[in-house]
Amino acid sequence: MKVLLLMISLVFIFIGYRFLFQSKKIIQGIQKYRYKMTAEPRKQELVMAKIMGILLIIVGLYYGLISVLALIV
Repeated sequence: MKVLLLMISLVFIFIGYRFLFQSKKIIQGIQKYRYKMTAEPRKQELVMAKIMGILLIIVGLYYGLISVLALIV
């Protein structure tokens, strides 16, 4: 379970990284999936994607810290 928690935290960090640094690509991918077409993302959408990325990274770091502490103890 401890290793699974560590793997989940790495997934959260990876997804957060993608949202934070590749926002435009992620938004256009979602648009293509949902609407079958893409447009240039608005500034609000880019800011929201970056905020979501930061939050996902924070959650991933939190779970990672818990799993590392659980492995040590």
